[in-house]
Amino acid sequence: MTDHKPMTQTAPYPDVLAGLVKCLRYRARLGWEVALFDDYQRDKPGRHAGESRGLTLVVTRCGPDTYHPECTIAVNHLFPVPPATYDLRSWQRWLFDRLGDVDLHERMEDFLVADSPGSEHVTRPYAPSHKPGSDPYMVLEYGTDTDRRTSFRGVLDDDGTGHSRGEP
Repeated sequence: MTDHKPMTQTAPYPDVLAGLVKCLRYRARLGWEVALFDDYQRDKPGRHAGESRGLTLVVTRCGPDTYHPECTIAVNHLFPVPPATYDLRSWQRWLFDRLGDVDLHERMEDFLVADSPGSEHVTRPYAPSHKPGSDPYMVLEYGTDTDRRTSFRGVLDDDGTGHSRGEP
């Protein structure tokens, strides 16, 4: 369906969340900043299916580039604030979980496995998807086509269904 009708949501401004963000001390010594921005453009038209904007939690991590450690970069992690009427405990947990999402994303990028001891060639088996439309906080595990086509009995599937002939 290609109906371009905009989504509408309404809630009171989350003053409790804003207060938490102002008082938060999370990895500031490592170059992290956390802020709330109203009417923040998260997705730009042309790069995504459409424009996305609104109240946004922005977690900025400034430090070595995971893919090029000799370079320092600042990366914004953007989280739409839900239209909710949470209490202090619930907003605090929501904020804590968003910081956990950023930690998870960084861990997925930093998890490197060498082909063998001493090898310079490494893989990132949990590298996050950065492409438009993908959730960069979803853990993806990349396997081979053979991994995906081998049944639980160790038999290679010959038709792409996940079962070899004769298996239920």
